[in-house]
Amino acid sequence: MAMKKIRLDFTKTEERSGWNTRHIEEGLYKMKIAGVQETEAQDGTAMLVYSLVPTDSRYKSRNFPYYCKLQANQLWKLRDLLVAAGQTVPKKALAIDPSVVVGKFVAAEVEDDSYQGNVRSSVNGTYGLDILDENEQGGGGLDEFSGDEDDEEEYDEPEEDEAEEEDEDLSTLSLAELRKRAKDLGVATAGLKKDDLIDAIADAEGDAEEEEDDEDEDDLDDEDLADEEDDEEYEDDEEEEEPEPAPKRRSAPARKPAAKAAPARRVVKRR
Repeated sequence: MAMKKIRLDFTKTEERSGWNTRHIEEGLYKMKIAGVQETEAQDGTAMLVYSLVPTDSRYKSRNFPYYCKLQANQLWKLRDLLVAAGQTVPKKALAIDPSVVVGKFVAAEVEDDSYQGNVRSSVNGTYGLDILDENEQGGGGLDEFSGDEDDEEEYDEPEEDEAEEEDEDLSTLSLAELRKRAKDLGVATAGLKKDDLIDAIADAEGDAEEEEDDEDEDDLDDEDLADEEDDEEYEDDEEEEEPEPAPKRRSAPARKPAAKAAPARRVVKRR
């Protein structure tokens, strides 16, 4: 039996977005920039939305949107994406083609998100592929990282004071910053969870500090030894360099006793 027709207005109905943000583990993933579309945000701000697709075959059905609002305090997101894709973007006013990076690859930082009570994933930032290890650049995603770590990346020299230094809370750093720290320390990051990565970095930093302390002690020992050798040489010099006796002054030759004067002659007057 045919139903009665109903009239509906589909004028403002949006096409299916095609986004697939089903949850994947947090971490860094190599992704392809599959496309870009120009639209508006809910507040009416002009916006570019890039499509990022993981190269890892396990997540080939995922399609993450990366929103870049075209307003002054949000342009950093667009610039980061362009630079990560290999474009040179000087800090000045210029005309750009938003689609120039379509088909390029970037490293994307994925974090957990929530939508209508369900756990989803979203792209929080983009970076150049050099942040990934060589085997990870082949297409696989990275294992999840979680936890804290002692910072070593680009820190200011601590001022010398009597107060004890406090360990820096690395949970405030992004995954990309944590991985950069690890790579600078020579720590292999492939396959490490964030907790394991933190432990590995802490061990590496501890070993580096111990080596510095050992080198300082060796330097001090060498200095002490050199000082002792200098002291011994100085003492030897003192023993060898005895003062020379002052030259004897020749005594003046003894004077001969004066000759006795001849007796005065008497003069006798004769008559």
